[in-house]
Amino acid sequence: MTAELEAALARVPDYDRFYTFAEMLDSAHGVAASHPDLVSIERVGSSTEGRPIEMVRIGDGPQRLLLYALPHPNEPIGAMLVQFLLEELVANEALRRGRSWYLLPCVDPDGTVLNEGWFAGPFTVRNYARHFYRPRSVEQVEWTFPISYKTFRFDDPIPETRALMAALERVRPHFVYSLHNAGFGGAYYYLSHDVPTAYATLHELPRSRDLFLSLGEPEMPWAVELHPAVYRSPLVTAAYDHYERFGPPGKDPAELIQGGASSFDYLRTLGLTDTVTLVTELPYFQSAAIQDTRPAGMTRREVVLAGVAKAAELVAVLKRALERVRPHVDPTERFFRTVDSFAAYFDTHLETQRRWAETAEGMDEPATVAQRADELYVRTFYRLLIVSMLRRSIESHLRAIDNPSLSDALADLEEHLDRWADEVETNLGSSAIPIKRLVEVQYGAMLAVLGSGVVPGGTEA
Repeated sequence: MTAELEAALARVPDYDRFYTFAEMLDSAHGVAASHPDLVSIERVGSSTEGRPIEMVRIGDGPQRLLLYALPHPNEPIGAMLVQFLLEELVANEALRRGRSWYLLPCVDPDGTVLNEGWFAGPFTVRNYARHFYRPRSVEQVEWTFPISYKTFRFDDPIPETRALMAALERVRPHFVYSLHNAGFGGAYYYLSHDVPTAYATLHELPRSRDLFLSLGEPEMPWAVELHPAVYRSPLVTAAYDHYERFGPPGKDPAELIQGGASSFDYLRTLGLTDTVTLVTELPYFQSAAIQDTRPAGMTRREVVLAGVAKAAELVAVLKRALERVRPHVDPTERFFRTVDSFAAYFDTHLETQRRWAETAEGMDEPATVAQRADELYVRTFYRLLIVSMLRRSIESHLRAIDNPSLSDALADLEEHLDRWADEVETNLGSSAIPIKRLVEVQYGAMLAVLGSGVVPGGTEA
């Protein structure tokens, strides 16, 4: 990487925790109050529970860039990038020149508040799982945009999504950075356009900071690889086409999709096909296994089917627990309805994975250690997070009423969660990554794409 880029990244503070929602807004308003000539704030909407969703504008150049944090409320790395940019853009005239920056510090305030139990650490797999919350798909900002495609119709965006829609419609950005992150694994990216001049930097950024690249199976079977660990921005239409091909016979693909479209789909409906979108997926925890390209002694088919079998065992435990506690809980309680929604989807998802493994091209190729780690252990990590939300639901009910059936179910669930966490930690380890490094990589990836010349709007980094 260039000395100029390293100097830019060195300006990122050494954060030791993630900010709470209240701190995010306080910081934004503090910067706006101190620099009224440069910074303005507008409210673009309200959350389901009435919390403000605000957008900060810095600069007045012709190239419009929009960044939004916490579209998934368990993913606050990008929120810290926004906090850094609030100060950096005021101080760095060169970064402002020719640009208007629009920053949304938090687009899912309600969900973010429910994750704040782990924001200050300790940063361990178990503490993260215990305080984890992620909404069901029909309550996720990133996956509830309106869509009409073949037999698929969705037109029920949540208030948070409507706020983001309003921001996108108002700004009509040339560049959109949807600030996500992963939980466990390695670094990878999504881009709307092929940007070959940025790929070397996108690989060097994490490696220069002792982060690993994710070189195993992609997050989504329908992902299109532009470059190793770089994929085309995901569209729900591609998911539909995948389910149409590999889903259970006679099943309407629309029934296999939870929620609606993504912001990337929505940009197309606005006619913004030239807008460049970027996602930088970074984990809190990493393992060297996820970039190990040595042969695993299995085919890809064998690895995927082994992962399906492992997932089926976990899903069976989850479903038994759900039915055991269902008579004793409020089915509309946030954590319970979320887990119940995910559980209803698992069986069909696993059947689709099985059919894909058995019939898709390339499945007889040798699998790598990274692909095996993804299928058997990284995916176990993500599924145990879903189960852990059921634990949170049971605990919330037990705080309201003493119920022996719930207490027994909780104890049984704790045993399974401990076993799965042990399995993940034994096979992958659980090395937590310093927040500063994560923010540096997200920031550097943005600078690399802005400096590539592919972003329209009349300026280069």
